[in-house]
Amino acid sequence: MKLFRQGWLKLAVLLLDVGGVYASYLLAYLLKFSGRIPADEWVSFLDYAPWLGLLTAVTYYFFNLYDFAGRRKPALLLYNLVLAHLLFVAELIAVNYWLKTFSLPRSVVATAFVAQVLVTFGLRLLLFYIQAKGSGRRKALVIVSGHSTDLLMLEKLRQTGAPWLEITRVITVPAVQADEAARLAGIDWQEAEVLMIGQGVPEGVRSEWIREAGERQMEVLLIPGFYELYLVKAEAQQIDDLLVYSIMPPHPTLPERLLKRGLDILCSSLLLIFTSPLLLAMLLLIPATSKGGALYVQERVGQLGKPFRLLKFRSMVDKAEQSTGPVLAGDRDHRITPLGRMLRATRIDELPQLFNVLAGQMSLVGPRPERAFFIEQFKEELPYYTYRLMVKPGLTGLAQVMAGYATTPADKLRYDLMYMKNYSLLLDLKILFQTLQVVLNREQARGVKQAAEDKKGQELAWAAAGEPSSQPPAAAE
Repeated sequence: MKLFRQGWLKLAVLLLDVGGVYASYLLAYLLKFSGRIPADEWVSFLDYAPWLGLLTAVTYYFFNLYDFAGRRKPALLLYNLVLAHLLFVAELIAVNYWLKTFSLPRSVVATAFVAQVLVTFGLRLLLFYIQAKGSGRRKALVIVSGHSTDLLMLEKLRQTGAPWLEITRVITVPAVQADEAARLAGIDWQEAEVLMIGQGVPEGVRSEWIREAGERQMEVLLIPGFYELYLVKAEAQQIDDLLVYSIMPPHPTLPERLLKRGLDILCSSLLLIFTSPLLLAMLLLIPATSKGGALYVQERVGQLGKPFRLLKFRSMVDKAEQSTGPVLAGDRDHRITPLGRMLRATRIDELPQLFNVLAGQMSLVGPRPERAFFIEQFKEELPYYTYRLMVKPGLTGLAQVMAGYATTPADKLRYDLMYMKNYSLLLDLKILFQTLQVVLNREQARGVKQAAEDKKGQELAWAAAGEPSSQPPAAAE
């Protein structure tokens, strides 16, 4: 719904959030003092009241709580809200210790925390209800090719898209473009409210379906190709009477690079100081619980293809790839040690890379660095993959906060390209805050699924869509 993409709505919700935090703290004071707030407490509240509104707006923004355009589940909103409020309380306490000009009763903070979560979550539930009523669970006509990426898309729709989309029909188009007129004429368009098109559908076929849906004012959902992603924020120019797009390689400006480097040095230094007890503990625990050293050094490919030595805490058995060669970790990989599973789930194994950030080999935010072995493999299927190397690799990135460990390289590349085309310092800060959510979410830390599980999931997806189960194996690559 276009309503949820309007800036005025976000501003209105922000103002309601700020009003909600003031109402929550006033309620907490009234409950604590039985309806009669002492004068000194009232003066103290007025001293820190401006900070309540400022910290609420900034923290909510960085936790993506003003993005209402997507089809997001209330559970995810509640999860983000609780994390945002916990950070909000920590920020407020830090301001209290810094200024030392007001008192901050613990009971007031605790009561206001509960009230604030209830008020802000209630507001978002109302917005969710309005969005659900406006778009609802809509009937979807899905157009796919026989490509394996389209099979995986169907699987994801079946597993997570059910609250929003009811797949009423799946149409498989051939890999070779054909005349779509007869196929379009045979469609009962009353059965569909949304058209979703897989990324493997040929461009000419896709254009025909989009045109037909546009004439019927239907919503169209499609996974953008890398060509479309590269057009993001392209500059429109005119040569005589020709309209052309100017496409420049994604590269931050000099001021942006200087600011980004300053943020890297400041934040990585502070993080190393705060996590130093944990770093020392891991240096002792890892060798004590499994054979081998605590640190694992691996060559990765950095900016412009320059190799560097990446540091990690060892989470697998010693010399795990000696007999197998480079292999991506699986969900239940027997090579991962018991302690290593905890390290991976909490991302503690990545902490030594803060030294790589200080050395200038990495940035805090950017595409994750990969090994040359896998880059060569990905380049064969994804010609745009090398664009990731135009910026410094990151400790975290847009792909890490929006996707999961087991997300396909193609889908991660889309997020990486989107990040590079929309780079800003605010975006970096937003990703850093949302990384807290990822650290606490074990689902996003799962390893790559086993091939057999992928195949089974694809077959289930096709079965749910009413397609013969014999098609996926033939179409899979």
